[in-house]
Amino acid sequence: MVVTTILGLALLLLLGAALTRPSATADPATAHIRRTTRRWRWTGLILGVAVAAVAAGYDPLGRGVLLAAPLFGLCVLAGVVAGESRAVRPAGTTRRAALETRQVRQYLPRRPLTAVAVAGAALTALLAATTAAGATDDLGRAGRSLAYDCGQFTGSHGPWAGSFYSIPLALVVGVGVLVAALALRRVVGRPRPQAAAGDLVPDDAERRRSAYAVTGACGVLVTIPLIGVSLVTAAGLLANPCRPAWWTVAAWLLILLTPGWTALLWWSAAAVLNPGTHAPRPAALPA
Repeated sequence: MVVTTILGLALLLLLGAALTRPSATADPATAHIRRTTRRWRWTGLILGVAVAAVAAGYDPLGRGVLLAAPLFGLCVLAGVVAGESRAVRPAGTTRRAALETRQVRQYLPRRPLTAVAVAGAALTALLAATTAAGATDDLGRAGRSLAYDCGQFTGSHGPWAGSFYSIPLALVVGVGVLVAALALRRVVGRPRPQAAAGDLVPDDAERRRSAYAVTGACGVLVTIPLIGVSLVTAAGLLANPCRPAWWTVAAWLLILLTPGWTALLWWSAAAVLNPGTHAPRPAALPA
């Protein structure tokens, strides 16, 4: 599933190339920002696809497959940070600064951000539950199976998203969240571009594009592992021959939520590849 998703994202990379070219009529300073952020974002995307593909085949026990998507999202976020850091170039001999207050919420997409936050919270809760329920497998690897005791017989089911998988996944996702926060801080904090004549150029649309890309990268970061862990957890719960009724309900709830997480995943991929369709009209700068 992860390999198929990575190949699908790679195909979207090719399709998105024709959709994200800067307009020839844009202000030169704004066009430079768009080209720079786009170039670095795509560098992160291409690197992310390569890293995810390598990671997916690295560990035969499945940890590489589990970490492939978060590593992809992490590379995309790193590309956004690099692009924002390189976006504004000095122009002219005199520098000006706008007297204004910018906040992150001005540029973030509210509903998609809420959906990504809910997915992140769901992944956190699910990993906490599977880690607590994990047991040692037959080769002594902690947190890789789900044990059950039916009175007359005992057994276990694996693989299970216990500490063997959840700890490295949580570390990668945690680093990704920190990088996303750094990216958003850079999006909001970088100075306005300055035209050759010395005037400041409104670039709120470019900031909004970058914020959409960050939100999309976070969506990829959490939704693919959430889908994978949900399906693995549901399979483990349903495999227990003496499971309580609420285990069955929980398993089917995880399965029924999967299409919603999948829809969020594809929105996230589209937001990373083509954030320009969501950009607002630039706001006027203060005098």
